[in-house]
Amino acid sequence: MVLDQPKIDALLQWAEVNHTSLHPHVEIYQDPVTGLSFRAVEDIPSGDKLVNCSYHTALSYLNAIHGSAQFHLHESPRFPREFLDELGHDDPHIIGHFFLIQQYLMGAESFWWDYIRLLPQPDQPKDMGLPIWWPEADRKFLAGTNAEPPIRLRQRVWRDQWKQGINLLENRWENLEAYTYILYKWAATIFGTRSFRASLTIPEEMIGSSYPSVQERVEILDHIKKDRFSVLLPVLDIGNHDGLDFVKWSKAPETEQFILSTSKEVTQGAQIYNFYGHKSNSELLVGYGFTIPPTMYQDVVNLKLTPTSDATQLRRSQTCHRRPRPDQTTGEFMFRMRYQTSPGKHTGTIFGLKYFSHGLFETMVCMVANSRERRFIQENLGYCLERDSDMFSKPLYRAVSRVLPILSAKLESEIGRIRDSEAELGNPQNENQKLALDYRNRQLGVLETALAPIIHQIHEASSLSSFCQHPRHQASPPHPDYAHITDIQANLLSLECAFDWLHIYYPDIHDSLVRIIADDQEEHLPLNWSILVEDWDNAYWIVWIYLIWKLWALDRQAFELRHGNLRSWLPEMTLAYNYESFREGGQCGDFYSDPSEHETINHTIQQIDLLPQFSAIHNPENLSWEKLRNFASLIALEETIPATFNMDHGGSIEQKVLVLPASKRNKAFPGPWPLNRRA
Repeated sequence: MVLDQPKIDALLQWAEVNHTSLHPHVEIYQDPVTGLSFRAVEDIPSGDKLVNCSYHTALSYLNAIHGSAQFHLHESPRFPREFLDELGHDDPHIIGHFFLIQQYLMGAESFWWDYIRLLPQPDQPKDMGLPIWWPEADRKFLAGTNAEPPIRLRQRVWRDQWKQGINLLENRWENLEAYTYILYKWAATIFGTRSFRASLTIPEEMIGSSYPSVQERVEILDHIKKDRFSVLLPVLDIGNHDGLDFVKWSKAPETEQFILSTSKEVTQGAQIYNFYGHKSNSELLVGYGFTIPPTMYQDVVNLKLTPTSDATQLRRSQTCHRRPRPDQTTGEFMFRMRYQTSPGKHTGTIFGLKYFSHGLFETMVCMVANSRERRFIQENLGYCLERDSDMFSKPLYRAVSRVLPILSAKLESEIGRIRDSEAELGNPQNENQKLALDYRNRQLGVLETALAPIIHQIHEASSLSSFCQHPRHQASPPHPDYAHITDIQANLLSLECAFDWLHIYYPDIHDSLVRIIADDQEEHLPLNWSILVEDWDNAYWIVWIYLIWKLWALDRQAFELRHGNLRSWLPEMTLAYNYESFREGGQCGDFYSDPSEHETINHTIQQIDLLPQFSAIHNPENLSWEKLRNFASLIALEETIPATFNMDHGGSIEQKVLVLPASKRNKAFPGPWPLNRRA
């Protein structure tokens, strides 16, 4: 767009007549990047008023309804009462859009013509700048990014709004065929890119106490308070955005003006910027058609979560962090992920936590929490997981361990969505495509930066365990960026590792048990767990947990002294899952396994009870084998998570793994510890 000085002079003259004025040292000029802009022709001290904008020149829904003495129709035909009443209750912004179309169609007869003719025009889509106006070939460069969904949503919403307005005006309004969708799209774009929030600009006292009735005044004030419409402020809206907040907005009802002031000195020749708020580059690109250099606020990727109603209720009951408000129509929660080069105030023990907006982990934990963890959250609503540097030793350790791979998969999916569309793009051919390509690369940068420590965390959790002693689980030299997370993980215990542990500490029991399993499964020794975990991981977890309780029953004090990493976990499970209800009379409880597993589980457990090592135990603690089996099956159901583990026979297999709280690496005993049997 070439600078049209006569039109600018006409705009400023019109504005001056209607009590809108610029600071004497501010001029309007054509910047090659930002278009029409403000510039200081001399130094301007901090605190000076840059623009005094009269409410008489404002344009909004309030003018369409003649909302007060300051907001006139200015001899414009009034829309039909049915149109104003129907849309005025919930959609006053649609009225404002149609009012701007009306003023455009009135041409030189419109009070606002000197303002409107300087705006980007409906027949000049390139001047709009927004991706919603780009050709399809250019919009393809945004495929897979955060910008794509809101663009599609705008297209649908704007067309629906236009149809809604047209239907209400049909047979009630002359020249209705001129009110095309292109003009509505243009009007919505002008309001979207240049307007100001009503709550920040309109003084309550300007809505007259008797206009036009008390009930209607209350409705208008509610619209203002809740920003159900926005306001165009001619001349003042020329100011562009650079992401820095060095301005002040103020209402001056006594002079009927809205004022833009500078909060810092502006040097001669510098562009004078307004401030649109702390908006991400996704918001800036979709809403304004530009991006700005990255800061911690700009390069942001949105992550959507859709919790169940129970998880939503649980999360909203918590008092830690801002309580999220799900989208009323979809139930979605939106969180942000951004670059952050310096450590956050409370990064917790998850290195990648600093990249995510507060409440993401809390919400995901509520989504995956088991019955034990839900009770803990309900009883500790003020507990802030994300601020706990010892979260893997606290009761939510299992849920956090479950969240990490889910979050990793979600980030990888977002990266894949962007990467998958790259092959069809080719090299950028114009400025729109260059802008979009830079934006998508920065989106990838945010995702990949946040994903790296999460992947490392998962790798460490599955390869380094204080429970396992065999070489595959020994610590490798820590990555220098993540050295501080070593030995703070929860213990992810694979079935193969659990039986290795049994072999180290109870070789005689281990050897007997694997022979029982080998005979039952018709497998050769040594057992190949790569085969067994494919179909039998749940069954043999129930067997292993059953066996641990039997060993604990032999000599509880010696067992807890020997196995520090189980010392707190065993009592915790007995309390969490009401062990007493299994011990005492009555029902045996439910058996949580597939019926196809029952025969194998029952046979293996009965063979364990016949081992000579357990001959000294007769019905320990009044707990029959069926009750203990059912109790073990409940723990296997509640306390395991799916995870991928490298197997001794090679390959990685997703399987159920048991999660134990973090504990310091124990010093291994030099050899097997003889059982201390008791009568």
